[in-house]
Amino acid sequence: MSSESSYFYSVRLEQGTVTRLIEEEGTVKGVQYKTKKGEEITAYAPLTIVCDGCFSNLRRSLSSPQVENLSFFVGLVLENCDLPHANYGHIVLGDPSPILFYQISSTEIRCLVDIPGKKLPSISNGEMAHYLKTVVAPQIPPRLYDPFIAVIEKGNIRTMPNRSMPANPRPTPGALLLGDALNMRHPITGGGMTMALYDIVLLRNLLRPIHDLHDASTLCNYLQSFYTLRKASYIFNIPVKVN
Repeated sequence: MSSESSYFYSVRLEQGTVTRLIEEEGTVKGVQYKTKKGEEITAYAPLTIVCDGCFSNLRRSLSSPQVENLSFFVGLVLENCDLPHANYGHIVLGDPSPILFYQISSTEIRCLVDIPGKKLPSISNGEMAHYLKTVVAPQIPPRLYDPFIAVIEKGNIRTMPNRSMPANPRPTPGALLLGDALNMRHPITGGGMTMALYDIVLLRNLLRPIHDLHDASTLCNYLQSFYTLRKASYIFNIPVKVN
């Protein structure tokens, strides 16, 4: 998407890590960011959109987040195997929690194992490998069993927290939160990108009547209505079919 947007004459792409929002008298005026070379640069704009994902370091400036750690995903990449149904994602409704499989290349399948609780089995002392082999492996489709065990033996195991966070923004003139920076749901739903894209569509429609983003009071009213409208508009049903 970044590449596609670069073709528009009105878009200029800059790459860096935003370190803070610039505020003046309660209004966000822009950002300070650091380039790959370590140079600190300040950029100003009438509207700053914060969409830096689930690990956002800026959301506390614009909201009062209450992040809940639901569980953990343990990720593995299975090689040289096929899913039972080609070109479909697979969710195994396992005990104690779901196991997700989906193809990422012609020879690779990503597996995400949901492990509930606040503490993970240790990878370094072998607890994780034992858990995956004894608890998870017996529940997966037979054709995936051997590749699953093989990747565990290689030790190629990655982990990440699964988080939930209701939207609790503090409407701030000059800035807006979007996507996972604003609120999160369990990633097994695959709804994160969908929510972000819906946010973009809603914001586009809201801002369309505004001819001058420098009109701070009008812009602020529209931004406040964004948070209200998104809550009322987004209701997603994710069907699960069990055979």
